[in-house]
Amino acid sequence: MRRFLSVYLLTVAVPAGLAIFAVAMLANGSSSGGAENTSGQGGSQLVYRLLIATAIVVALAAAAGALARKLRQPPVIGEMAAGLVLGPSVLGWIAPDEQRWLFPQFIMPHLNTFAQFGVVFFMFLVGAELAPRTLMASGAKAVVIGHASIALPLLAGVGVGWWLYTVFPPATDPGLLPFVLFIGVAFAITAFPVLARILTDLKLLRTPVGTTGIAAAGIGDVTAWCLLAAVVAIVRGTSMISAVIAVLLVLVFGAVMFFAVRPALTWVLHRAETRATPRFPIFAGLITLVLAAALATEQIGVHPILGAFAAGVVMPRGSRLVTELTNKIEGITIWFMLPIFFVVVGLNTKLASLSGGLQWLACGLITAVAIATKFLGTGIAARATGSPLRDSVALGVMMNCRGLTELVVLTVGLQLGVLSPALFAMFVIMALLTTAMTGPLLRSTMPTAPVQSDRKASQHDPALL
Repeated sequence: MRRFLSVYLLTVAVPAGLAIFAVAMLANGSSSGGAENTSGQGGSQLVYRLLIATAIVVALAAAAGALARKLRQPPVIGEMAAGLVLGPSVLGWIAPDEQRWLFPQFIMPHLNTFAQFGVVFFMFLVGAELAPRTLMASGAKAVVIGHASIALPLLAGVGVGWWLYTVFPPATDPGLLPFVLFIGVAFAITAFPVLARILTDLKLLRTPVGTTGIAAAGIGDVTAWCLLAAVVAIVRGTSMISAVIAVLLVLVFGAVMFFAVRPALTWVLHRAETRATPRFPIFAGLITLVLAAALATEQIGVHPILGAFAAGVVMPRGSRLVTELTNKIEGITIWFMLPIFFVVVGLNTKLASLSGGLQWLACGLITAVAIATKFLGTGIAARATGSPLRDSVALGVMMNCRGLTELVVLTVGLQLGVLSPALFAMFVIMALLTTAMTGPLLRSTMPTAPVQSDRKASQHDPALL
């Protein structure tokens, strides 16, 4: 059956899709109004163009993710690269008219909406993946390593951010303080879901070094998200007092979620499972909670992703209903909404803006400092807390994995006007390189770890993220 499906896809689906795309291009070229004049047409034209764009995006992202897996990379590498290929840096350079036709301006707000919902549900899944028992499995050692993995990058980010602020000032000036803090947070992020997938593929997740690494990554990421909430509050605040109020409101929100919502969820879900309550009202209520939490943090003055992340963290572990819901949300988020997010990132990434030697020098500096500070901060703390040298090196490699989580942070910075298009492109390159190097370096550092087969690794792949 699998062979027939593969043959069908290659001999029928792919040619048919290309034929539809070619006919659409010819029909568009023969029309008198041109592509850009379609913005004034009705909703049917909008849906038609959205269907074409999203179908191509999803198909290319799936193909790129499969290719990345064949190359022993996490699929997110291929999907991130696919977003860049469809943007102005590749397709826009090779075939600018076709790129503008595929992504006309009048569909961009709708693609952005899909992308933002994808990010919200992605952050919910990230929060749901953070098991408190796992985070504390290594005790104080994981706390020390996790905080060390963000402290030195944060410090270096403040220093590099001060230089970047003078050389590449953002178009919408947020002020020096929020700018350097944001750069520090961007350096400090580790992609917890992608790292979990890599460790699973290498069969390291249940080893002592893997347990310590995933716990340290989770602790570090929770801390980094709290810092990001403070930075966003400072950027959006009209004064330092309003920013402090926003941070205090976030703390109140977190306390309500942990000490009121979480026990209530545990009670409701336990009763629903023991009494065989229909799933639809339970799932609808949980999704409403995610959206309400995202709305709450947006209204506070930070970002909706923080609320969605908190909603994921407070979900009861071990609940069959929560597991079923996350599995269902994971599919539509990974296969549909996140590929659109990658394309939106790709459309905002203009490598042509790095036209001079100074820009590429800054890009190299950002990447080198991001790698070195993560590696040194993590490795020194691991060695000082008793880890062998090889494990310390491996932990330094793990914490350098940034993946999609970094792109989420960078997109927030671009939306807030903290990052200019040139800086955004530099940090996207850094995110790609640091994610791509994690798997190969871990294989060379931990050579005894066998790799799972592609078939087994692809059965449940939460870190397509």
